[in-house]
Amino acid sequence: MSLKKVLVVDDEELYRQMFEKFLTALGYCCQVASNAPNALQMMAAERYDLVISDIRMPGKDGVQMMKEARQAYPHLIFIIMTGYAVEYSYVDIVSAGAADFISNPFEMGELKAKLERIEGERRVLNQLEQTNEELRQAYEKLGRTLQQTVNALGSAVEMRDRYTAGHQTRVAQLACAIARELGLDAHRLEGIQLAGLIHDIGKVAVPAEILSKPSKLSELEMSLMKEHPGVGYQILKGVEFPWPIAEIVLQHHERLDGSGYPQGLKGDQIIHEAKILAVADVVEAMASHRPYRPSLGIDRALQEVRDHRDLRYDGTIVDACVRAVQNKCMAFE
Repeated sequence: MSLKKVLVVDDEELYRQMFEKFLTALGYCCQVASNAPNALQMMAAERYDLVISDIRMPGKDGVQMMKEARQAYPHLIFIIMTGYAVEYSYVDIVSAGAADFISNPFEMGELKAKLERIEGERRVLNQLEQTNEELRQAYEKLGRTLQQTVNALGSAVEMRDRYTAGHQTRVAQLACAIARELGLDAHRLEGIQLAGLIHDIGKVAVPAEILSKPSKLSELEMSLMKEHPGVGYQILKGVEFPWPIAEIVLQHHERLDGSGYPQGLKGDQIIHEAKILAVADVVEAMASHRPYRPSLGIDRALQEVRDHRDLRYDGTIVDACVRAVQNKCMAFE
C-alpha cells in the first residue's frame, strides 16, 4: 500500500506551511490540522494513510491523539515529532503505536528518509499480503479438491452396495457431532469427517454378493468382510493427508478390550479418532436397515454402546454420542 494522503498536525502555522509545501513537492496529497480534536474530525471524514504530528499541542497531545486514532483506524501510520523535555520517552512513543519519530530540530532530509523507509516497508508488507492471499486461495482449492476426491472414493463403495448407500455419509455426520460434543478443534473435526466418508473404502475388495447377502454370513464370508479395514489402509496409506486417515480407517473396528479386528488392538493402542468412528459406525449400522435385518432403531443402538461403555467403547465418546443424538445433532429415521 503506497502512502498517498498525509495529515500534518501541529499548532504552529509556520510548521504546518513548511510540511505542506515539502510533502506536496514529494508528490503527497497533504492536509493540515492545528490541534488534535480538529485532526480527529478530519480522520473521521476522510481516509489518510499517514499522520505526522507534534507531541506538544494545547489540550490533547499528539500521543493521546495517536492512541485514540489507532483504535478507530488501525491502518493509520504515525510519525511523531518530539522535542526537549517532553513527558514521553522514545520507547513510550513507539509502544503507543508510532512507526517512527523525529526530534526537533530536524532537517527535512531526515523526514524524507523516514518516509522512504516506511514506503519500502509498506511495499514489502503489501507483497506479503498478496502472497498470503494467493496461498490461502490455493489452500482452499486444494481442500475442495481433497473433499471431492474423498466423496468420489466414498461413492465408489456405495455404488456396489445399495443397501448401505449413505452409510458412510451418516457415520461421518454422527462422528463429527460426537467430536463437537467432545470439544475437538476444527482441524481434527475435518479429519474425522473425511475418514468417516471413506472408512469402508476397503469393501471394494469384498464380493458384491457378500455385501448384499440377505442372510447371515458364513465363517469364510465373515473373514473376507473383516479384511476391509486392512484393504482400506493399503489404499490410503500412500496418500499424504494432513490427518492419520489411513490409520483411522484401519482401526475403526478395533475395540478397547481387544475383541475387534483386524489387529486386536486394546485401549490406548487405538487412536482417538478411530474410537469416535467406532461408536458412530456401530450406532448408525444398528439404527439403519441391512439386507439381513430391518433397522433395530436408535434406542437399541444407543443401548448397545451404553452396555459396553468402557469395555468395548470409550465411555466419554459413548456419552458424547448419546448427547449428540438427544440434542438432535444427528437425525435418525
